[in-house]
Amino acid sequence: MVILHRLTPAADTARTAVLLPGHGYTAQAPLLHWSGLLLAEAGWNVYAVEWTDAAADDPAAFLRRAWAEATGALERVPDLVVAKSLGTFAAPLAIAAGIPGVWLTPLVRHDIVAEALSAASDDHLVVAGTADASWNRDRIVGTRASVAVVADADHSLLIPGDWRASYAAQQTVFARIAAHVADVPHS
Repeated sequence: MVILHRLTPAADTARTAVLLPGHGYTAQAPLLHWSGLLLAEAGWNVYAVEWTDAAADDPAAFLRRAWAEATGALERVPDLVVAKSLGTFAAPLAIAAGIPGVWLTPLVRHDIVAEALSAASDDHLVVAGTADASWNRDRIVGTRASVAVVADADHSLLIPGDWRASYAAQQTVFARIAAHVADVPHS
């Protein structure tokens, strides 16, 4: 179900980050690819998860199984999760385990994701676009997570019909992610 790819050389003292993809949105796609690169350049051990099968009717159950497989394959509990779309179903698991996260285009229309992110502490970052049908800020009222919303951006955090605006928006997103992960404490 899960293949775990090490994206960086092993460093015993480095913090560990896990990239959780979306459905059809792999770690080679821009939001996760650049997140992985910025983490690697900051000295993190970075692992990318690849789904070998699609989430069926129950994405929460799929992510519970995938999370167990991915974390079981690591030498240690990850220090950070960066998840995109389907991967955000791991929010309840990471938050319960005290693992900080970056939640890219979270599927807050699903109660399990919305409830987890509503309870998230300030060591979490939520990034969404206003033109994303999966996004509704009112679903995570009360969250202490940092929330970055990109005006007019869709589920890929792209601004349709305007590559320059999309590029500028994503630069801002990655700067925000870099600042956020710089504050993640060493465990």
